[in-house]
Amino acid sequence: MRPEYQSLVCLTMLFLFAWVPASCGKWQTFGIKWLFSNRRPVEGKTLDGWHARCERAHNNLKDNLPAFIVAVVLLGLTNKFDHSTIIASVGYVTCRIGHYVSYAIGNVMARAIFFTVGVTANTYLLIKVLI
Repeated sequence: MRPEYQSLVCLTMLFLFAWVPASCGKWQTFGIKWLFSNRRPVEGKTLDGWHARCERAHNNLKDNLPAFIVAVVLLGLTNKFDHSTIIASVGYVTCRIGHYVSYAIGNVMARAIFFTVGVTANTYLLIKVLI
């Protein structure tokens, strides 16, 4: 399997399980009954700390994943994979993992760097589709 597709699988696996830390925090904060309910707000309780940051990191991943999927699929369909697309796709996944971890631990500078480099890598892949 091409490394670009392996990167897509790896990022999808992260996406599938990145909700777990936030969900554990919700369980601790709001209770198990709330998790299985329609999730109305609970007065006087909010998700805080690293659980809240993990939820925001997962939301950010949800927002950015579709562009990566489109880039990899279109590059594959148009047979435009090359050495640079391997570097960009692996770099993007590495940056998304770094972004999630740095977001969770509250390291703002690392989070910003990972986000910026990741967006640059994904933008490169999307431009590569067009040229």
